[in-house]
Amino acid sequence: MYRKQTFRFRTPRWITATALATLVLASCDTEDLLKVEAPSQLPAEDLENPRNAALLVNGAVADFECAYGAFVTVQGIIADELSDAQLGAAAWFYDRRDSNLAPGSAYGENSCSSNQTPGIYRPLSTARWAADNALTYLEGWTDEEVDNRQDLIAQAALYSGFSYNLLGMAMCSAAIDGGPEVTSAELLAAAEGRYTRAMEAATAEGLTDVATAARIGRARVRLYLGDTAGALADAQDVPLDFVYNASASQDNNRRYNRVFASNVLSTNYSIEEVSRNIMTAGVEDPRTLTSSAGVTANDGTELWIQHKYPDYSTPIPIVTGAEAALIVAEIQGGQAAVDAINSLRDRVGLPHYAGGTEAEIQQKVIEERRRELWLEGHRLYDIARFGIPRVPAIGTPFAKGGIYGNTTCLPLPDVERFNNPNIS
Repeated sequence: MYRKQTFRFRTPRWITATALATLVLASCDTEDLLKVEAPSQLPAEDLENPRNAALLVNGAVADFECAYGAFVTVQGIIADELSDAQLGAAAWFYDRRDSNLAPGSAYGENSCSSNQTPGIYRPLSTARWAADNALTYLEGWTDEEVDNRQDLIAQAALYSGFSYNLLGMAMCSAAIDGGPEVTSAELLAAAEGRYTRAMEAATAEGLTDVATAARIGRARVRLYLGDTAGALADAQDVPLDFVYNASASQDNNRRYNRVFASNVLSTNYSIEEVSRNIMTAGVEDPRTLTSSAGVTANDGTELWIQHKYPDYSTPIPIVTGAEAALIVAEIQGGQAAVDAINSLRDRVGLPHYAGGTEAEIQQKVIEERRRELWLEGHRLYDIARFGIPRVPAIGTPFAKGGIYGNTTCLPLPDVERFNNPNIS
């Protein structure tokens, strides 16, 4: 199985820890969103020093991994995977799906380390800036100045691609470095370019894991942008057991697996009723295992927990061979789709799917995506692109007040709109 690899360089531990702590402070400035890009927390001469290239990339990876945990959690709450279990109303808008009515809310300003109301726009913008900043410096430096420069370029471009990709999935629109408002499609197109750059550098250096991760990411955004031929070319022949993870750790809250921390540790979120005890071919699906925790959540309701991420340190997949197989299945349909579904089921001992009409097979692919990619951040975007009916239905009373809405993407937050001079 391919998994995320450590960099080829080796940096003394005390240097890495000090630099990362400084980068974390820079990314956690709470003044306003636009300051996310300001490098004033680090001396300019340090940022411009090729000796610190590895530290810049390490910092970008750390920022992304925290942001990714928040992204997966928030997308799961707005979709049909997680449900709010808090007494306070701070995050009800996520579960109630009326984020489009709350552009001034926490999703735009909060950090990635909140277990109560994780942010999404600021953390992903921070991660995107950090990766792009590192990439810009690396492209300007030479191989003589930076050891393993092409390796670092591949990593920086990959994590920039991941960040643009997730912004394009989560946001209806965004702004980059104080620039004008850009659409989801424009963010996905930017991700495609970064993934291509990562593939070029990684292939030249023989970094198979990075190149494959970038190829799956590019297949995803090409599919979303309607380039099915390009998506198919990228997704074919990816090893089914390939996994590229975001690491997690119990060392500190920023490093926690955010789904575990929000669901099991803090009991702020339970499992949405429609996602409990999901059955596949009459068998409880091991990919989506849930159970009652036997305790009450913060709001006094029965707490249900997921078993995909059993502790603080369980990594979260970013891109996988399973996703690539499902992209191929979605595009090709027919027997190719049936074969892909059954190859995925074989890995967990589930009964085979016998097939059906083209429409039935396509619907089965969508359902297989729900199970195989559960709690990996895909479901909300799938709801939007496939027009999947919302459960509970739009307009149904929300038990804690208000009604369920139709949010499938988050609007540009007020903190950006009111502070960015290039947005009217």
